[in-house]
Formats: sequence, structure tokens, C-alpha cells
Amino acid sequence: MKNLEKEILDELGTKMQSEIDREVMWGMLKSLGWRRVMLDRFTDNNHAVDITHWLAEHCNHAFERRGADFIFESEIDAVNFTLRWQ
Repeated sequence: MKNLEKEILDELGTKMQSEIDREVMWGMLKSLGWRRVMLDRFTDNNHAVDITHWLAEHCNHAFERRGADFIFESEIDAVNFTLRWQ
């Protein structure tokens, strides 16, 4: 196998493992009562920036984000986020 092919496969493997790890971790958080919210997509980059600012200003508890996928420790934060952005 050529070096470029190996690098590409290694990078894809790392990304896949990261996604699997996140799904496992978020699954555990959901079992502890966290709430997951997935947006269809962002309208544009400004939409993503607006959401980032909104999260910083309005969330009173822990949350995690991966793209348009969010998980909130607080049900209230999750509901407010859903009402605002979905």
C-alpha cells in the first residue's frame, strides 16, 4: 500500500473512531437524563455563529455540540434551544 493510501485510511479510521466514541459517550449521557437535539442543518455560517452566541448567553448548564447535533444536561436548556432554533 502506498503512503498516501495509508494516510487516507488512517485519517478515515481516526474520524470513524471519534464518531463511535462520541455516540457511546452521548448514549451514556442520555441514560443519565441529558437531552439530545439535532438540527436538520444550518442555513449558513452566520446561522451557526448565531447559535454559538445563543448557547453561551442562554445555557445555564453543561452542553456538548458536534456540528448541528447538540446534547444538553438541562431539560430546560434543551427545550429553550428547541423552541428558538427548530
